Amino acid sequence: MNSSDYHSKLYQLQEISSANLIALGEWSQDEALPWLWEELGGAILASRPKHPMARIPPEPQKLKPMKDAEAVRQGLIVSVAERKKLSEPSFYQAQLTMLDSEARRYCKSIAEFAKTQEPFAADAVVHTLHRALLEMMHLAVVLLEDAAREVTKEPGYFSAWRRRHETPFEVFKGTEQIIYGVYSGMTHADRAPYAPVAVLRTAIELRLRHAFCVSSLVDLSRPEDMIPIDLSKLFEAIQKRQGEIDFVVDVHDIWKIYRWSNFYLHGGVRDYPWVPGFLLQYLRPLFSGRPSTPNGAWNINSGIQMKRETWRAVRSALQPPAQKKSFVMRLANAWRALRPGEGRQLALPAVDETSAQCMFFD
Repeated sequence: MNSSDYHSKLYQLQEISSANLIALGEWSQDEALPWLWEELGGAILASRPKHPMARIPPEPQKLKPMKDAEAVRQGLIVSVAERKKLSEPSFYQAQLTMLDSEARRYCKSIAEFAKTQEPFAADAVVHTLHRALLEMMHLAVVLLEDAAREVTKEPGYFSAWRRRHETPFEVFKGTEQIIYGVYSGMTHADRAPYAPVAVLRTAIELRLRHAFCVSSLVDLSRPEDMIPIDLSKLFEAIQKRQGEIDFVVDVHDIWKIYRWSNFYLHGGVRDYPWVPGFLLQYLRPLFSGRPSTPNGAWNINSGIQMKRETWRAVRSALQPPAQKKSFVMRLANAWRALRPGEGRQLALPAVDETSAQCMFFD
């Protein structure tokens, strides 16, 4: 198969129907994904420098998927400085790893749909799965084009491109779809695969905050006043105790994914459409907990485990320093009485440890 054959097949299967959906799933799994790995391998493996002392040509290498954690670490850009990754072969191997995983997840669902006698909401299933997989397989060629341009320095080889920024209206419509549902008749049925990035970011933030019951500081003199605690401060406190906390997903990967979302949240920058779904699955154990034990025990909060002493230490690190009672302090209190908006005494509000959404070892 070549690039022309690939595009011809996608064009042949573009009409939404049950038959085309099933054919698309089979073709994607059996032919398209292997071809994508072969094409990308031919580009990025050939671009790697050979040892100058090598006399015997090396045997042809085959590019393979990375482990999930490695794909997250190599395939996400979280800062302007990290954009140098765009010229590194490992970035494209990581991206194709994510694409392969997500595409096969769709293919598996399509195969299950094909075996079901009377599937629930069949038209909606066909419409959803067909459009999503077709879009991913189209944009897979953009990934090859990006690799050809950045790694092998052959721009235009695959003649593919994509739009890299969302418009405000697209984000608005994506939100509308989440609120009303794609098939409610109250919004459009266009795909909005990028809007969930903002929702996933919120889920990460709430997961960490609720594990340690950390949200904001309060003014002791005016408890109704709440001052938010920046999540980066919580992460710094966690990092100092990371050896004492058992995260089911590496905490640095969690923070990397959180930071990766900034480009979309603040600039509407689109990553490839398969990335949000891959990251959702990667983070799943953090939210759903570890697998049940042989005796059937299971806890949804088991994705984060530690001793109570550690939990208290993380919270304590976020507690403002205690203010000493002195003549100077009494003067400061008198001044605050005259100027209530200044010099607030801040503290973490007291919480019940049983409300912490984590598991304690003791």
